[in-house]
Amino acid sequence: MKNRIVVATDFSQSSLTALTKAMFLAKKQKYTLDVVHVVEYSIFHDPKKDKKVGKEALAKFIADNFPTPEVEISQFCYVGTIHQEINKHAKERECRLLLVGATGETQYLTEVLLGSVTKKIIRKSEIPVLVTKNEALPDYVNIFSPTDFSDNSLKLAKTTRKFFPEANLVFYHMISRPFELRLGRYGADEEQISKFNKSAEEEARKYSKKFLENFSGKNEMVLDSGILSYTRLLSVAESKNVSLIALPTSGKISFFALDVLQNAHVDVLIWKF
Repeated sequence: MKNRIVVATDFSQSSLTALTKAMFLAKKQKYTLDVVHVVEYSIFHDPKKDKKVGKEALAKFIADNFPTPEVEISQFCYVGTIHQEINKHAKERECRLLLVGATGETQYLTEVLLGSVTKKIIRKSEIPVLVTKNEALPDYVNIFSPTDFSDNSLKLAKTTRKFFPEANLVFYHMISRPFELRLGRYGADEEQISKFNKSAEEEARKYSKKFLENFSGKNEMVLDSGILSYTRLLSVAESKNVSLIALPTSGKISFFALDVLQNAHVDVLIWKF
């Protein structure tokens, strides 16, 4: 069975960026590449005619932008519901990674991420989705991955390492501990609060060490304390000069995963388990 990457395109500039990055990754990882275009189904159109026109447009789009591709490319055009056809294709072709652009041909970023195609693709995808956010080539040097040490975040981290074996993985964990004021309300004194916080830090270091034992190559763990938020995550990611965020959608991170996706200036690898 061939290792395949699939990229969705609507011929927009954003999807061209996604296709360019998919080409780069496919060549580097020695994967084949499926390029998929979906014509939205309409009762007012002839599906056969739409598919023919879409197929011709796809062939021209690839030929115009990549006249001499350096990877094996297969082209596919479907008529139907966009997110359903893309995820169906990825499953049937046993693709390992799906790339999509952050914006579409006629939709702004906010519309796409907060209620439309990209969000639906991510929610229904059975494989990791790489959302491209800029035009930099995906030669990811530092990859930022928040973790709660759960099996799901470990699974995403291992998948990230498999795709990008030479990258430095920067794991980030926010130590879970109640606010001192809350502990005080339950009758805890300063010594008890200090003891509780110290215990939480020691436990985090223990789980951190165990988590990192799963990985070879370059990696590091950032242990933080405070209030977990998407702005905090993005701030730490920026300070580490990362070019990709590998984002699990489990635990506390799930509450603002889409906020990270929307506001990040770097590419985001996301996988909904």
